[in-house]
Amino acid sequence: MNVYLTGILFSLAVFFIIGFFAGRKVKDTDDYYVAGRNAPTILVVGSLIASFLSTGAFLGDTGEVYSGFFMGIVIVGVLQASGYIYGAGLFGRYIRRSEASTLPEYFGVRFQSAGLRRTASLILIVSVSAYLLSAIQGVSTLISSVTGLDYSLCTVIVWLAFTAFTIYSGSPGVLLTDTVMFLIFLIGSLIAIPFIVSAAGGWFSGIEALAVQQELPGMISWAGWSGYLYPDGLSNLFWAITYGLVWALVVSVSPWQTSRYLMARDEHVVLRSSIWSSMGVMGVTISLYFMAAFIRLLNAGLEGSQAVIWAATHMLPTLVGIVMLSGIAAAGISSASTFLSLIGFSAVNDFFPAAGQDDRKKLRISRLAMFLAGLVILVLAYLNPPQIFVIMYFGGTVIASSWSVAAFGSIWSRRLSRTGALLSMALGFIGCAGSKIFYSVRGITPPVYLDSFFIGIILSLAGAVLGSALRPPTGEERRQREALFKAPASALDPAECRKDRRMWLVYLGFGVAVGLFFVLLYALPYLRAVGGL
Repeated sequence: MNVYLTGILFSLAVFFIIGFFAGRKVKDTDDYYVAGRNAPTILVVGSLIASFLSTGAFLGDTGEVYSGFFMGIVIVGVLQASGYIYGAGLFGRYIRRSEASTLPEYFGVRFQSAGLRRTASLILIVSVSAYLLSAIQGVSTLISSVTGLDYSLCTVIVWLAFTAFTIYSGSPGVLLTDTVMFLIFLIGSLIAIPFIVSAAGGWFSGIEALAVQQELPGMISWAGWSGYLYPDGLSNLFWAITYGLVWALVVSVSPWQTSRYLMARDEHVVLRSSIWSSMGVMGVTISLYFMAAFIRLLNAGLEGSQAVIWAATHMLPTLVGIVMLSGIAAAGISSASTFLSLIGFSAVNDFFPAAGQDDRKKLRISRLAMFLAGLVILVLAYLNPPQIFVIMYFGGTVIASSWSVAAFGSIWSRRLSRTGALLSMALGFIGCAGSKIFYSVRGITPPVYLDSFFIGIILSLAGAVLGSALRPPTGEERRQREALFKAPASALDPAECRKDRRMWLVYLGFGVAVGLFFVLLYALPYLRAVGGL
C-alpha cells in the first residue's frame, strides 16, 4: 500500500464517519430527502459545487485541455457558472416555495399529473445514472493509477465507499460530506497550482511557451488546435459557446443541482448560495484548466485523463500530492453520493409513489432502491472501460434538452399545460438520447448545428407548443402556478434583502476581476508571444 492510497483511504474513512453521525439525526422522510429544509448557505454551497465538480472536471475536462482543446473548455467553464444565477432566480426560489421533496414531485404537483411525475422521474434516473457511472469510473481510474490495483477491484472499493454512508444518512449526510469534500479539493487545487506553474518555468514563460509550441499548434489560441474537434476556429468557438449555454442550463435545472435548493433554510439562502457557487465553480475550473495546460509543458506524452494524476504523483511534494488526489477522489465520491440519493429518492417518491405510505416503510424502501440502483451501476462500471468525459456530457445534455422548457415554462408560461410539459420532456429526451446513441454507434461527429442538444431542445419546444395547443392548462394548473408567486414573509425581510444586494456587489467585483485576469495574464502574454503586440 503506497502513501497516496493511504491518504485516499483515510479521507474516505473520514467521509464515512461524518455520514454515519449525520444519519443518526434522520427521523423521517423529510429529514432523509430534504434535510429538514433547514440547510444554511455554507452547506448548500458546498453541496452545489461538490456535486457539480466531479471527476468529470478533474480528470475529464482537464484531459481535454491537455489534449489540445484549451479555450473551448475554458469558455464552457465560464458560461456554465452563470447558470447558478438565473437558475436560482428564475427556477430555484420558486421550487423552494413549492416545498416538494423531489423535482419530479414538483412537476407532478405543478401540472397535476402523475404521468408527468413518472416521466420526469424516469429521465432523472437515466441521466443521473449516467453521471453516477462517470463518477465511479473517475475515482476508480484515479485509485488504479496511483496504486497499480486492478481497475475492476477499484470500482468495488469506490462503490462500497459512497454507498454505505449515502444509504444510511440520506440528505443530511450528503450535505455535510459534500461540504467537507469541497473544502478538500479546493485546498488541494489551490496549493497544487503554484507548484505546477513554477515547474513549468513561471506563469508568463509558460503562457509564451504554450503559445509557440508546435506539437499542438494553436492549442491556447481562441480557435484551439485544429486536430481536436473541428478544423476551423469558428466551429470550435460555436461549439464552446453552445455547450457553455447547455451546461448553464444543466446547472439551472438539473436535479443534482436544483434539489439542493429544496433543502435551503429560505429563499435568501437559495440566492446567496447561487452567487457563491457561481464564483466557486468559475474559480476552480479556470484554475484547473490552466494547470492542465501547464502540465502539457512538463510531460507531453500522457493520456489526457492521466495528466493531473501524473502531476500529483511526480511534480508535487508528497503531502500536497496526497491532498490533491484525496480532493479528486472526494469530488467523485461527493457527486456519486448525490446521484445515488437522487435515484433512490425519486424511485420511491415519484416512480412508485404508492410504494409505502408510512415514513418508516418509505425510508426502508428508499434505502433498498439506492442499494439496487448502485448495484446496477457497479456492474456497468465493472464491465465497461472508463469514458468519463463522454458519459458526463451524455447525462448533462440529456437533462438540459428534456427538462429546460418544462422547468422554466412551469414558472413563466401561462400557456404550458400538463400535456405540453409531458410531450416536451418525452420528445426532448428521445431526441437527445436517441441521436447521441445513433452518432455513437455509427461513429459520426455531426456538424455543430446537428448536435444532439439542438435536436432534443427543438423537439422539446415543439412538444410544449403542440401539447399545450391540444390541451390547454386547467384552472387547477393555473392556481398551482399562481401559488408559486406568493412570496413568504421571510423572503421580504428588509435586512435580509440588503444582505442579498451586497452579495450582488461582491459578484460584480468578482466578474471584473475575472475579466482583468484574462486580459492581463492570458491575452497580453499570448499576443506578445505570437507577435501580435
